[in-house]
Amino acid sequence: MSQTRDGLGGRYGETRSLWYNSSQPDLREEKVMPSQVRLYISAGPDQDPARELLGRSLAEFPINVGWVIKRTPDVDSVAECHLFVLLFGPDIVAPVGLELWWARRTEKPIIGCYFDGLHTPAGQVFLQENADLNWTRCADLPALRRAVMTHLSRFLLAHAERYGVSLVEAERLRAFVASLDKTAPAPAPPKATGAGGGGVILAPGKDEPAGARLVQDEA
Repeated sequence: MSQTRDGLGGRYGETRSLWYNSSQPDLREEKVMPSQVRLYISAGPDQDPARELLGRSLAEFPINVGWVIKRTPDVDSVAECHLFVLLFGPDIVAPVGLELWWARRTEKPIIGCYFDGLHTPAGQVFLQENADLNWTRCADLPALRRAVMTHLSRFLLAHAERYGVSLVEAERLRAFVASLDKTAPAPAPPKATGAGGGGVILAPGKDEPAGARLVQDEA
């Protein structure tokens, strides 16, 4: 048995699947399913608290989208991502530089964030050589969360059709971005719960249409 679910999408990698709707037993229709957001988070081990915070924030995102999250050191996944997030601390560590090179080579949208503070000579050179990334300077973890969530929200608004963002959800996203601009008290550093690792966050009702099942071809 092989599923008739293949990457026949266009520029944005939409997946075309043949679905059979149980409420209409005699009708088979082809639907273009919204893409999951394939996110790559590139960061050294010193940024584990930042990854943990972002992982939790994505799980609590205000609208219903699916996320596929990859992270350092999974260089091969960079070419498959839709959006590349670089978290930079005081120094450049392998393979972050290689991951960024691949993101540039494959023309991925890049969100670059770095923290205030001293940087090593190598770290300073890295920032200077990549000054064109339009870095976001973050004072602390709450500032990082605000910056990344704002970038992700604007990315989804710019590609609403690709990711199945409805008009109501778009308004909710705009309100969310506006709320992020307000100063909030800094939360305590997150305890490690595994939220900073790679994984998949499903979007119920979007990853598969309600009342439908995937039609399979017999080999």
